Amino acid sequence: MRFFPLLSVLILVPAAVFACEGDCIVGITNAFLANYTTRVNSVMNSMAQQISDLIESHPDRETSLSYLQPILSAYKKQAYQGMEKAIFPDYFHGKCLDSQGNEPDGCPNPDCPIVCGTPGSLVHYYSKLRYIAYNQTYHLLQALATPGTDTYKQVEQAVMDAAASSRGERRRSYSRIYSRELANAVNVGHNNAGSGSGSGSGSGSSSGSGRDSVPSSRTDDASRSKILVPLFLKRAQDVKAGLRSILAQIHPLVAQVCGANGVEETNGLPYCSWEQEMKEYILSFP
Repeated sequence: MRFFPLLSVLILVPAAVFACEGDCIVGITNAFLANYTTRVNSVMNSMAQQISDLIESHPDRETSLSYLQPILSAYKKQAYQGMEKAIFPDYFHGKCLDSQGNEPDGCPNPDCPIVCGTPGSLVHYYSKLRYIAYNQTYHLLQALATPGTDTYKQVEQAVMDAAASSRGERRRSYSRIYSRELANAVNVGHNNAGSGSGSGSGSGSSSGSGRDSVPSSRTDDASRSKILVPLFLKRAQDVKAGLRSILAQIHPLVAQVCGANGVEETNGLPYCSWEQEMKEYILSFP
């Protein structure tokens, strides 16, 4: 009765030793995520600067970064699961056997020419591994910044609120330039346009004592408001379009910080490779 549990333990030992499982999977996944932290931050900083340029008040970098927080927070929550799945179950898995069912030299470690779930295979196919990590990173960020998603809507709302606040400051400046009637017309979205178009031209009663005393000025103010209010609306539309354009740059921005040339070459992604350090770390697992 005691022999069978002992035998089962002995049978399990080789699988634990020669496959990248448990700590090996977690460690390699987290290593790539940690390596990409500065690259992702660089992309976010670039977009934050462009958002700052889009808003009239030009908020500082930290403020502009706060508008992108929904994307960054969602990325941090989803990055591990996505990266682990992309590397291991989706690509590096299974036994290291050739077409004849034999294990080639170098397998399972240190340099295994078969795509399988061992450290040696990850080392041999490291050029593929680095592109898996790269593609997973930008695809996740791109998905979170896609129009219509919850994260995109939250970012858009934050930017539109900031732009509206900035325009509010600008509208208040108009009150120092134009008449009170024009400032009011702009602030209420042209609700008062045409309010001076006379009711009862022959009444001559006291009801027109305030409104009708300066008809030409009122007409000029309404005309100006017809021009200015659509300009503010157009500005809001421009901010929305500008934000969409900025968030659409995630893929090229990630490519730029990684030095991608569009071709999956062995020496590709020079700034997102970490080849020597990662190979040493991968082979530290049995």
